[in-house]
Amino acid sequence: MNAHKRIGLATSTALLGAGLALAPAAGAFAAPTSSATASVAQTCKKHSITVPSDRGAVAYNECHRTYKGKKQASTQIWVYDKKADGKCVYAKVQIAKWSHTYKACPKNHNVNGARSGWHNGVDAQVTMSIR
Repeated sequence: MNAHKRIGLATSTALLGAGLALAPAAGAFAAPTSSATASVAQTCKKHSITVPSDRGAVAYNECHRTYKGKKQASTQIWVYDKKADGKCVYAKVQIAKWSHTYKACPKNHNVNGARSGWHNGVDAQVTMSIR
């Protein structure tokens, strides 16, 4: 798990540890599966990023598996805009060469449980920014 935080357009970036303060309720995350992948073993962890806590937040689950000999990662993400300040909260998920950016704004217009699907790569990097 690699989680970075950014405030504004180009300010400092720092590595955060895993946290559960903003993680979705228990049972809210179902690991991505399909009939073709149901027998593949996978592991999942919850993470959150908050910068600062009154402006916005990102919570996500990251799962890993090996499928047909390749390591894969997947995320399910929640993005929260918590302040009516005309700015949006962005969460970028990158798994190897694949990436997608999720956006929450205006206040209380959130991303709830969006799934990335499985992508070849060892780890997901999640970056939060407010701009």
